[in-house]
Amino acid sequence: MSSLASIPFNRTDIEDRVKTTILKVMQKTVALKKSDSFVSVLGFNSLRMVSLSLALEEEFGCQLLLNDWIASAEDPRDLTVGSLFDYVERVLAASDS
Repeated sequence: MSSLASIPFNRTDIEDRVKTTILKVMQKTVALKKSDSFVSVLGFNSLRMVSLSLALEEEFGCQLLLNDWIASAEDPRDLTVGSLFDYVERVLAASDS
């Protein structure tokens, strides 16, 4: 895995790349909204979350374990596209320092 994590990403780039990765994992073309819940709207289960985690790691070239993001949600419906953008941005910023 190449280390793209050392390349600074802006928020728009992160959102675009995360959306593209989500759609690849879903194998569908849908209009994603920041408020879409992975569980209740997009129909993700644990296997799809693992696939998403691996796909994001490949896309960004760094370890992006989604465990912390998942654990941060009080309810699985709180795992939204927007909250994933925030999480990925934090992980990339931390790997930059």
